[in-house]
Amino acid sequence: MTTFLQLSVAGFALGCVYALIALGFTIVLLAGVVNFAQGSFMLLGAYTVSWLAIELKLNFILAIVLGAALTALTGIAFEQFVLRRMSARPVFTIIMITLGLDIIMQIAIMGIWGYDQRPNNGDPFGLSSFNVGEINFRWADIWTVATTIVLLVVFFLFFKYSKFGVAMRATAIDHEAAAAIGISLPQVFLITWAIAGLVATVGGVFLAASPRSLDADLGLSAFRAFPAIILGGLGSTVGAVAGGLILGMVEVLVGGYENNFPFVGQGFHSVASFVVLLLVLLVRPYGLFGKKEVERV
Repeated sequence: MTTFLQLSVAGFALGCVYALIALGFTIVLLAGVVNFAQGSFMLLGAYTVSWLAIELKLNFILAIVLGAALTALTGIAFEQFVLRRMSARPVFTIIMITLGLDIIMQIAIMGIWGYDQRPNNGDPFGLSSFNVGEINFRWADIWTVATTIVLLVVFFLFFKYSKFGVAMRATAIDHEAAAAIGISLPQVFLITWAIAGLVATVGGVFLAASPRSLDADLGLSAFRAFPAIILGGLGSTVGAVAGGLILGMVEVLVGGYENNFPFVGQGFHSVASFVVLLLVLLVRPYGLFGKKEVERV
């Protein structure tokens, strides 16, 4: 039982990070774009924070704020100067553009900071921990969970009660109808990409805090959270959070117990989330919180 609880603590912390990453995907998806460059946004934010905190010796919180601002501005620039000119293009074209951006950003990031692993010791998490009974809690995990909860609460309050949040929800339902009632779609899209950049930075910082190092593979980790938005239901922010938490728990629990079941093979935890996704979609084809679209003719 102690092992299960210990793995659950680590799984919940990882699930919180996946929830943030999945939320970043979903926010942009509400604007009608599948952003396959989200992993590079996360990588840019994490590397910037690491550079500011370690090389420039800035306060870690200030480094996160500046890193998030840079990533948000990058997202705004991409929407302003690239995607806005492609508004009438097919969906496949937009997807290929985001894939191209992902490659360009990765090459640029590695060109600036190199391919070697960077220490992640500029953060206040440290390697310290404390015990509650027989369960060990890492401060890194505590900060991850607490920060994620605060950000999610702020986001959902913004999304439900603020003027821009309501405008984003209306735009997600129907772009043409939202424009017809006076909502500025360009403004909504700018805010959407800015928020996605902010969320990507925080997710990248906390994901890098888990292995205690930062390298190019961190960007690929974003795609481990991609099934969360399908599991939770495309376009559902609540589903993205729930899907991220489920996948984090599954990955860590399966990884902790897979040695007890040799027939599944080593590394099964890396694909266990896809197995869960398949099983859920067999029962609920639109995901846990997804809804079937009905078209009236």
